[in-house]
Amino acid sequence: MLEATEKTMTASVAMPPQRPRFERVQLNTRVRVEIEQALQRFVVDHNTTVQSSVDLALAEFLAARGYPLPQSDDGRIR
Repeated sequence: MLEATEKTMTASVAMPPQRPRFERVQLNTRVRVEIEQALQRFVVDHNTTVQSSVDLALAEFLAARGYPLPQSDDGRIR
């Protein structure tokens, strides 16, 4: 039963894009060991990258706090 609930929850959350085509910059930061371990499990389970996952997480975090990212000319959020 728990597995079905987890799969339902996963289906409703945004997933990082497989190959985003955006200009990138280096962002050096440290995170708690537990966050890095959970992130590595997520990356493996969802066949994505740390870069894409962190990018999406920061975009959602900032947008939720009133700092949405500007849209590009083709309508994608940068």
